[in-house]
Amino acid sequence: MMNRVGSRWFAAVSAIALLTVGVITDLASSVPLKDGDKINGLVGRTSPGFQFRNTARPGAPTQTARGQEHTFAAQRGDVIEVSIMPEDGSALRPALVLFDPTGRQVAYSENPNFFKYQVVRPGAYRLVVLARNNSLGRYSLEIDGLSSSTTAIAPADQIMQNTLKLRVIGCGVPNVARIKIGTEERCTRDIEPGVYTYEEASKSIKLVDTRRDLLASRLQLNVLDRCPSPATSVAQITLTDPQDGKDYTYCATPSRYVQAGAYRYNPTTDTLTPAVVTQNPTTPVTPTTPTAPLDARRQLLQTEYGLTVLENCPAARTSFVVVNFPEGNQIYQYCANPNRLVRAGEYNYNKQTGTLDVATKPVNCTVTIGGICLVK
Repeated sequence: MMNRVGSRWFAAVSAIALLTVGVITDLASSVPLKDGDKINGLVGRTSPGFQFRNTARPGAPTQTARGQEHTFAAQRGDVIEVSIMPEDGSALRPALVLFDPTGRQVAYSENPNFFKYQVVRPGAYRLVVLARNNSLGRYSLEIDGLSSSTTAIAPADQIMQNTLKLRVIGCGVPNVARIKIGTEERCTRDIEPGVYTYEEASKSIKLVDTRRDLLASRLQLNVLDRCPSPATSVAQITLTDPQDGKDYTYCATPSRYVQAGAYRYNPTTDTLTPAVVTQNPTTPVTPTTPTAPLDARRQLLQTEYGLTVLENCPAARTSFVVVNFPEGNQIYQYCANPNRLVRAGEYNYNKQTGTLDVATKPVNCTVTIGGICLVK
């Protein structure tokens, strides 16, 4: 009876021990290697598959084998030496494959006793222990030659590898996705080209529309997510992206300075001009009656303050809104019917703040010509 209980207890402890070893192995593979490390690993039936090429054979096809991945950081000039040995009783036939920070395979070896590589590109490397010929088993691994200052992988590289699962490549090549991680930037081709930001709270990346942000910041506009149909009540702005040479159109809520209509924005000169609407020469053009020049001051009072501006100021003005526009030695005076926002009275337009300030003193005009007050 005691023997059965003892055997059951031993089996349970053995199972727990095996489970614990498996957990330790997984943790070891996720912790970056340091110079002089000696670790144990396992390639089992549930180990992930890795694609590789036997570079010792020219023209060898891409193959897939089970393996276990280790990471480490290296500097240019480091001479890395790795040795791997199957543990006693293990049937593992190991091979080593090395991937550089861009995700490119740079080395392969089937010699378990000695593996040597001189680092050309600094950054985070992936060292994969492969199981050849479908073999499985435990192994011990030792690594030397890493600089002492590279014992830890940069946080941005850890996020790219462990959180986003994206391969890092150099940012000097075209058509890459640029990801802002804190104060650092990493590039990849695993996702669509563009500029992204990493959000720590959600552990995800968000596409940044630099053109949209440019219009919002420079023109002080509330840029809409999409253009309404029809777009006659919004400011429709088209700009050419200098990166790809394509035109992009955005819509924004009209403001005091940018009214509803079609515009073209030049990001190089920071200028916004009304869009020129070209007409098809084959389409007959209906003659139009010439219109008077646009009075910007009158239009400002109508659009910004909702005032109905009179053609001429009456003699008795106490029941009207009287607005003075001081410009140099001249004062342009306008009269309008009061509304809910602007009550009857006299105001001076403040060009700096864009507000109507209550006139503290009446304006004495020596001579008035066509609504223009000449002050002497």
